[in-house]
Amino acid sequence: MKKNNSINAALTQTGIAPKSSIKFLKEINYMRANRFNRIVAVTLTIVMTFMLISPALVAAKVVEEDKTTGSQEKRDKLKTEILDDLKNQDGRKEFSPEELEQMRSALLDLLDTVQVLTTLRSADGGFGEKSKGEDYESLKAQIQQMSGKELNVLRAALDPSKMRATLAKSRAVLDAFKNRAAAKSSRAGGDSPGFPQVNPYCDDIPTTAEYRAAEIALLVAEGVRDVAQNGCNEVIVALGFGGNGRLVCLITDAIYIAAKGATFDITFCYEDYTGALTTANYERLDHLHEDVEDVKSSNSENFSNIINNAAANTTTITGAVTTATTTIVNNDNSNKDTLVTNAATNTTTITTAVTDAKTTIVNNDNSNKDTIINNDNNNKTMIVNNDNTNKDTIVTNDNTNKITIVNNDNANTLALTNLVNSALSQILTDATANKNEMKNLLLRTQIEADLASTDGSTFVALYETPVTVCFPSLNSLGLPQLGIPASVTQCGLLDLVRSIVQQTIANVGAGTNAQSFFNTGDAQRAAGQYKAAYTSYRKAYKAASN
Repeated sequence: MKKNNSINAALTQTGIAPKSSIKFLKEINYMRANRFNRIVAVTLTIVMTFMLISPALVAAKVVEEDKTTGSQEKRDKLKTEILDDLKNQDGRKEFSPEELEQMRSALLDLLDTVQVLTTLRSADGGFGEKSKGEDYESLKAQIQQMSGKELNVLRAALDPSKMRATLAKSRAVLDAFKNRAAAKSSRAGGDSPGFPQVNPYCDDIPTTAEYRAAEIALLVAEGVRDVAQNGCNEVIVALGFGGNGRLVCLITDAIYIAAKGATFDITFCYEDYTGALTTANYERLDHLHEDVEDVKSSNSENFSNIINNAAANTTTITGAVTTATTTIVNNDNSNKDTLVTNAATNTTTITTAVTDAKTTIVNNDNSNKDTIINNDNNNKTMIVNNDNTNKDTIVTNDNTNKITIVNNDNANTLALTNLVNSALSQILTDATANKNEMKNLLLRTQIEADLASTDGSTFVALYETPVTVCFPSLNSLGLPQLGIPASVTQCGLLDLVRSIVQQTIANVGAGTNAQSFFNTGDAQRAAGQYKAAYTSYRKAYKAASN
């Protein structure tokens, strides 16, 4: 045989110790004289065939799935699904600083994920050449320095929480890939001499899940770059911020290019390994086919004997099955007649028993009916008589209770009325006090606002009018307000202004010349120079509050 080593490898995988070519041929010759051994040899050959054909079938399936996964149509669909999930759904265009910081964190997560991809491609024996860590540190620094205006461009179109969740899933898979690659696990394939091996270009081969995680990270980077491109030249200006967003585009372009390069290497290794695995499986199948043909050619007589014996056994088994079938059918027909007769007898017996039981039940029910009716009539008379007696007692007791309840209700009504009136009086008193407090507070803040106004501004006439000058309150037509007694009039507020300034000086300090201005205002007020007095009070207020 040309490749007995592959047979030894297959025997090793099944748990049977490998043998030399000569010894194996001797055992084959011995099988010719022993039917049981011949069956074992054929069975062993079939097992080895399926063991080495199965990887080829698996590889074919992997190739087919890879073609589907790698198709442009499926990639576009996956990109659309990812971007639809990452889109900002609330339609807002402006965001709080906390929301913009979430966008910055999402960008940093994207950069970290791309850096993991690049680390995979740059690992010793991995995908490609070494990466420059300082490039990532520079990008990270630029992201950290992005302004709120620049972050707003991305936040207006993306949801950072969903973006981080998507990246976290991919990152977990890629971190596991990184750890597995660092462990340098061996490639698939047997280790027997002469057995075809899988020889991919790359040392670290990504699984389908790892390949998909890298593709998703790339699609997220691509989507972020597309959003930035759309907003770079128009979104910021449209929001009224001015300038342009080219820094956003430069950062997202750099992240996308790094992700594209790393993912290209992963894709190459994934597809290259698939091709190498398929090629190796076909070589293994050819290897096995030659070994089987060698065994078959040296044992053609055994195969013929086995086939002839199998045909004879098939005839014997078929005859036995036919005989057994006939016996079973005849016995079943015989049993059928017995069962039908017995069922008819049982049906008659059951029908008679049911009829007798029905008659007994009906007769007993009629007898019970008369007894129940008579007892019910007797109970009715007793209940009516007892009810009439109880009615008089209940009516008398109810009348007595009514008087007690009415008296108690009247007493409670008076007490509740007094409580309500007292509460109402207290509420009105509190409401009036609160109203006056609110009115006084509002008036004071307006007076202080006028006192704090710039020099040269027009005075409020009511503030510079003395309290001795009073006049009726007027409505919007300039007429006395209806519903207000004639005794209630509106007086000037200059005295209130003076008290506010005096209190302010006491509360916050005299300041520069505050007390001097205040004294001057008092002298002018006493002399009847009210406008001048208000001017001095204003100066004193400003000097105290500055």
